[in-house]
Amino acid sequence: MKTLLVGPLLPPVHGQSLAFTRFVESLEEDKNITVDTNLEDKSKLGKVFGTFKVLFIMAVKALFCKYDVVYFTCSRSLLGSIKDIVLINIVSFKNVKIVNHLHGSDFKDFLQDSPKWYRKVLLKSYSKVDTSIVLLESMKEQFDDFPNMKVEFIPNFYDKDLENKLKEKETNKINLVYLSNIICSKGIFELIDAFERLNKKYDNICLNIAGRYMTDECMSIDQVKQKLNSKVSKNDKINCKGAIFGEEKVKLLQSSDIFVLPSYYKSEAFPISIIEAMVCKNAIVTTNYKYLPNVVNEQNGVLVEPRSVESLTEGIESLIVNEDRLRTTQEHNKKEAKEKYSLDKYIDNLNRIVLEK
Repeated sequence: MKTLLVGPLLPPVHGQSLAFTRFVESLEEDKNITVDTNLEDKSKLGKVFGTFKVLFIMAVKALFCKYDVVYFTCSRSLLGSIKDIVLINIVSFKNVKIVNHLHGSDFKDFLQDSPKWYRKVLLKSYSKVDTSIVLLESMKEQFDDFPNMKVEFIPNFYDKDLENKLKEKETNKINLVYLSNIICSKGIFELIDAFERLNKKYDNICLNIAGRYMTDECMSIDQVKQKLNSKVSKNDKINCKGAIFGEEKVKLLQSSDIFVLPSYYKSEAFPISIIEAMVCKNAIVTTNYKYLPNVVNEQNGVLVEPRSVESLTEGIESLIVNEDRLRTTQEHNKKEAKEKYSLDKYIDNLNRIVLEK
């Protein structure tokens, strides 16, 4: 089957671009027609111009190329959803299979919060989608408004290079790691405040922060940078590594003990970073927020309350003071990740849903 693929390719790196790129790479190149929608590193004006450019390229390929199935990763913003609506309505005239892949947790919110006239457009357009893919069984509710749509779930995955042994954990120190986009609503400042409390009690802990600065509804990039630099400069046990990739990322995760993501990000669903940390033998500390409790349970680590420095401090400390529990959790996470979240299993599931007639 020839496939029209519309979604974000690497770079820049984020969960959705990594997942889309790995699927594109798995297919035979001469059977792909790919449209890259990754505008993540663009300015606001750049995203507007970039969207129109993507719209033009996508429309031309959708109208004039031959394909049997369309696979796209849906947006949950006004600007991005225009692209999806145009794509769905063009390809629906060709009587081809349409598959949508949702990587966030806020499609239903976006639909309900849209103006009434635009909600009608979204409802009519998405009713033409044959199958939507979500990351967890519980996320099927995101498409409750489409009774005729088939909804499947495929868990996220970890890249194979994380299995290459590059670094050993230190036995006399506990390394905490934050590896995600550095934005306020991912809980980065709550984590730093919690670490500062713990650092006064335990001298064998350190915190490594890695990721790309981004804006959200809480803070601009400049505000995040300024606040983070101000806090980090006062504590030599906190190391900021910036955006890291490849072997550097693997080494960081493999040398870490506890992965901390105290997120209350509006579209948080099933972060790939949690799986990556698990396969590298990290216990997980994350928030009791949205779908995260469906990913992490007491065997994987600790769930804490979002926005609560006190709850986060207690959660991390419960692992620091109980070494047996920490090591047992680390071993369990590596085993679970290998059994459930391999890239091969992810690709096989996508092939089954997208490519089978």
